[in-house]
Amino acid sequence: MFDNELVSAFGKIFYIPTHESIPPLPEMSLLILKRREQNDSFQWRAICIDLEIDACGNTKDESWENLKKSLTMYINMEVQAAEGVVIEAAKMITKSAFGKSEQKESYIGVYRQAKMFFIMQAIEKGILDPVEREKQRLEKLKVNNESILSLVDDIPEEQLLAA
Repeated sequence: MFDNELVSAFGKIFYIPTHESIPPLPEMSLLILKRREQNDSFQWRAICIDLEIDACGNTKDESWENLKKSLTMYINMEVQAAEGVVIEAAKMITKSAFGKSEQKESYIGVYRQAKMFFIMQAIEKGILDPVEREKQRLEKLKVNNESILSLVDDIPEEQLLAA
């Protein structure tokens, strides 16, 4: 599944409820992978682990933007399937997000490995302050006006992790 990819970033996806398009949903886990070969098009892949939806792009940002489009389309289809009842759609999406699968477990393992690596690096550098980190995350969420947001921790290019 990951033979040719490196973990570039990991983080969370936040869904900001709007009456028009986004139901109340739990935060979900995000992985961003980069292909090892430079000659491939769509070198980047962003993955919403919980819903097992991914999207590719030529840049990290493009893969994230394409994932947001895919997630929005998925949410809209679930709202349609729930005959326009947003709360019912949110329940169906949440059940799917908490469901188990072999692929999801594999992604979660990679996510946890990346997070552990990132935290170990922060410990070594003496920069692990969970209170300050949460303040920064909250500030990022407050200033953004989008309905689907991500907060990621990037892994430095020279330290990308084999997935």
